[in-house]
Formats: sequence, structure tokens, C-alpha cells
Amino acid sequence: MPGPHPGIVALTGATGFVGAETARHLARAGWRVRILTRRMPQAALMPDHPLEVILGDLDDHASLLRLVTGCDAIVHSAGLVRALTPHEFFQVNEGGTARLLEAAATAAPDARFVHISSLAAREPQLSPYAASKRAAEAKLAALAGQRDWISLRPPVVYGPGDLELLPLFKAAKLGLLAYPATNLARVSTIHVGDLAAAIAALLGSGNWPVRSVELDDEAPRGHDWPEILAVLGQCFHRRPLAWRLPRPLMAPIAGAVGLVSSVTRQPQVLSPHKMAELYHPDWVATGPRLSTRLPWVPRFNLAEGFADTLRWYRSEALL
Repeated sequence: MPGPHPGIVALTGATGFVGAETARHLARAGWRVRILTRRMPQAALMPDHPLEVILGDLDDHASLLRLVTGCDAIVHSAGLVRALTPHEFFQVNEGGTARLLEAAATAAPDARFVHISSLAAREPQLSPYAASKRAAEAKLAALAGQRDWISLRPPVVYGPGDLELLPLFKAAKLGLLAYPATNLARVSTIHVGDLAAAIAALLGSGNWPVRSVELDDEAPRGHDWPEILAVLGQCFHRRPLAWRLPRPLMAPIAGAVGLVSSVTRQPQVLSPHKMAELYHPDWVATGPRLSTRLPWVPRFNLAEGFADTLRWYRSEALL
């Protein structure tokens, strides 16, 4: 990292799971962190590294201009992972990225840009979410101009602060686990602390040799479900009874969740659109390794990462 005060970084999504951890890492690395949020979050008031807060959202051009004016780097972490309609995914994930870049073109033309995409963008035909993340990457390529930019495609992100994997941990504690996947499916994972550290390392690097990186915990060929279940069992010192839910059994569950969401107007991650993603057999990160190009290596393997996550769940009285 170049010096104790490398500059100002504008961060979207700072109140989310990944964004909050990223804000902490960047502040510890010496950056002045400026965040965009709809309301003042308690988590943003870090006593050692106070954050500058811009009230607004990705639809508000004026607040986007305030966010990026004078900044040296931009980290775009905001995005939708659940929505009631495909249009909502594109409105936020693609449209929000475009509006942020348009503001940056005016107020921060030289600021480096890190876009937090998703491994799902590799398979845009699978779901509206995946398609919207690929579309956001296309907007980045079209609107970035001459600035340094990179799109990071993390796989499953977990760790302290994550509530999406909590039901899996609860089921493992009970000793009964059902999981939706194809036979022989493999997935990559990354601990949220490692993802945030990679972002900080990127901003401290003088050279970005690639435009897109799929990053993970660098386990060869990712993880299969027997390994994931075994590691979960080790967390609770037991071997859980597990069975795989075939797609024909999972489809009506997703349909029911989607129906409830449409009635309550509360979007859920599980939906009929999500089925193709869940049953895609290959979610293993490939391509150039970030660790070969930056002074960064993942600290957490799956066992250490799950243990760290479990400690947080227990500290929050969630398990």
C-alpha cells in the first residue's frame, strides 16, 4: 500500500455483508472511506476509522457525484441478489453500475474502479440475476474510459456477518442436512475477509494486468458436497445425516417460495429463477490466480473459514 494515507475511496454497498467488511479493511489500510447509503448506519461509525457518509442511492445522480468527487478509487459492491422481477435485477445491477460510471466520468475520470461482480456472470443464461451481473460487466467495459478497472467474480462468499448459510449450519447442528445440487457438483468458496483483503491489495497495487478475475480460496477444483458436509460436521463434532434434493423435488418448493414472495412483496433468494443456478454442476473458479499477481493469498481454507463463521454465529447468539 503506497504510504499511510493512500487517498479517498468511494464505496457502494457498504452496509451489506461484503461491503461492510471491505470498508473495515480499506480503513485499516489507511484509506479515507466514503460510503453511499440511504440512512446513517451504526456499523459505519468506526471509532478508529470514521467513515464519510453520503446519503443517497444508485438512482440519485447528485449523491453519486458527491460520492465520487475527488476520490482516487471506487469500489462498487452494491447490487441485488434477490428481486421480485427480472427488471429489478437489471435496474440495480446493470443500471446502477452505469449510473455510477457516468458520475465517475464527470467527477472522478482517473479514479481506479473495482467492480464486485459474481461468478454467476460466467453463465448469464441461467437466471435474471446472472444475466444482470454479466450486463453490469458489459457496462463497465463500455463506460470505464481510460481509467484502470477490474471486475472481480467471487463465488459463494461466507463468513462473519453472513446469514445466508445460517440455515445450513443450523441443520448441521441438528445432524440432518438436505442440500439442492446435481450429483458430482463442485463449487468454489471464499471467506469474506479474504475477499475484502483482495480488494485492498488490488487498490494498493500499481499494476492491474487483467480485466476480470474469478477468485476463491484457491482450493484445487473447488469443493464437492461430501467435503462441504464433512467440514460442517467437524464444526459440531458429528457426522450429519445428509441427502441430496433432486431438482424435481426442489422445484415445487421454489415455486411455493416464489408465490409467497409475490403475495407478500418480499423477495427471497430461493425462487423458480434460482433453480438453474442451484443445479448448475460447475461453480469452480478458473483463470488467472490473483495470488500470482498481487501480494495477497487467502488466509482461510474451508475448515478454518467455517470455524470462524461458527464463532460469529455463536457470539451473536444465532446458534
